[in-house]
Amino acid sequence: MSLKRTILGLALSLAPLLPAGQPVWAEVHEVDQVIDLAAMTPEEVYRFEPNYLWIEPGDSINFLNSTGNHTVTAIEGMWPEGADFVNIEHQPLAEVTFDVPGVYGFRCKVHGRHGMYALVVVGSPEANMERLELTKVSALGKRIFAGLIETMNEDWAKRTE
Repeated sequence: MSLKRTILGLALSLAPLLPAGQPVWAEVHEVDQVIDLAAMTPEEVYRFEPNYLWIEPGDSINFLNSTGNHTVTAIEGMWPEGADFVNIEHQPLAEVTFDVPGVYGFRCKVHGRHGMYALVVVGSPEANMERLELTKVSALGKRIFAGLIETMNEDWAKRTE
C-alpha cells in the first residue's frame, strides 16, 4: 500500500472522531492569561502567554483562565470583516475556532491598561493588515502592538519569499 493511500485511510478513519466541519489537519493552540508578580517590567506582569500566534484557518485557540477580572475581548478595528467578535469572561477554558483569514487583536478589558494585549494571524494577514486601526487602544497598547505587528511583518516577509 502506498504512503499516500495509508495517510488518506488514516485521515478518513479519524474523521468521525472530530467535531463536525473541523478539518483533519486543524490544530488546537493554547493562550493563557498570566499574572506574573516576578516579572521584570510592568508590561510583563499581566499578559497573554503567548501574546502572538500565527495559525491556519480552521485552527482553534483554547483561551485559559478568563476568570476573575480577566477577559479576552476583540479590539474593534483589529478584526477581519466577517469574523465573529470574541468576548470571553468568567470561563476557565473557552475554545474559539478561527475560520476567517486575517489579523485579530485582543485585549483584557481590565488589564489592557497594564499591557495585556495579543495578536493572532490566521492564514494570511492580507485580509485586513492594511486597515488595522489602533484608535481604540491605549498608548501602551499601541506600543505593544507596534512590536507585535513588526514581528508579524517579518514573519510575513519570510513566508512570501
